[in-house]
Amino acid sequence: MAEIRGATAQDTEKMAHVLVIDDEDEVLRMIRIFLEQLGYRVSTVDNAEAAYHLLKEHEIDAIVTDVMMPGEDGITFLAKVHQQLPDVPIIIMTGFAQLQTAVDAIKNGAFDFIYKPFDMHYLLRVVGRALEFSGLRRMEKRYRAELEETVALRTDELKNALSQLDAARGSLLKAANDKSEFMTTITHEMRTPMNGVIGSLDLLEEAGLTGASREYVLLARQAADNMVGLVNQLLSFSDHTGNGPAVCHEAIDLQNFLETLVQDYHTRCAGKGITFDVRIAPEVPPKVRCDGEQLAQLLDILLGNALKFTDHGWVCLEVSSEPIDDQCANLRISVKDSGIGIPVDMLERIFEPFTQVDGSITRRFGGAGLGLSIARQIALLLDGRIWVESVLGEGSSFHFCTNVDLAL
Repeated sequence: MAEIRGATAQDTEKMAHVLVIDDEDEVLRMIRIFLEQLGYRVSTVDNAEAAYHLLKEHEIDAIVTDVMMPGEDGITFLAKVHQQLPDVPIIIMTGFAQLQTAVDAIKNGAFDFIYKPFDMHYLLRVVGRALEFSGLRRMEKRYRAELEETVALRTDELKNALSQLDAARGSLLKAANDKSEFMTTITHEMRTPMNGVIGSLDLLEEAGLTGASREYVLLARQAADNMVGLVNQLLSFSDHTGNGPAVCHEAIDLQNFLETLVQDYHTRCAGKGITFDVRIAPEVPPKVRCDGEQLAQLLDILLGNALKFTDHGWVCLEVSSEPIDDQCANLRISVKDSGIGIPVDMLERIFEPFTQVDGSITRRFGGAGLGLSIARQIALLLDGRIWVESVLGEGSSFHFCTNVDLAL
């Protein structure tokens, strides 16, 4: 039969619960008294069958059981309980000092082994260690369950956040595609009437106008050319923010390529009273494989900016390279000027679309603020990078660097 003693029901729920199994009533009574004096909740039974029944109804923190009992013996009971409740420590008591019994007990998962007659203080110390072990195991299980619950909760939150980010990303991509399509459409539509305007102005210029009439036509033609340039820049920006143009790797004679590219800038710089210099280092390979059209557009943007923002002084194009191996080199192109310069806080933002240093720059020099954004897109397209170094009021240096194959 089972016997449970202790304080009130509310208090006993907080106590460590010990189950003692022995067929000797005197042993049960003595163990129960000592354990209850230590503040433990104690249940006692005299056989394994009653112990199984009690284990189904109550949560047990530790078990103390005799080996020799009526019915099922303590070793068999130990093996079954340990298999079902591996975290509950079981202490074996026996009056037979046999080594094999101790070995069987340990092999079947016994927490400790005590011989009868036993020292009560020693038994209490063993039970105390067993309860400490049980408490730690339960704490571990509780923390593990809380951790798993927290991980599951955070995982769900992360999934929801990723889902929201994916939806936001889809919306942004759609907006970007819609914007790109709109810009392409509107700029194409703007191009058609501008071609008519330029054609009409060309006819007026050829009509032999003189004096103020001719001057007005030339001013109108210059404004129309500027407008077409802006439309072309918008189209280029739209192309590079879409799928992007295909990159070809054609053989380029760098010397001839650069001479052709800068030919117009010599005249334009001279018209502003600015010195224009081209410096090509002797180690630069004569021929490389690169997308000449894209490279020309990038350099045209950088040189055009340098000329636009430099009222006096100089503009310089520098080209150098470092060999990587027999078939590849690192090509570096720099465009430097003595112009108005860029504030430190704008050095990163200057490559963003529609960005100017301030409103006065737009009013004074014009432009939509797309050139450097296009230049950065081209640099990425050519597997390179572009960056700027500048001091406000002292000029700027734009650098482009990429690896190119040698055209042997």
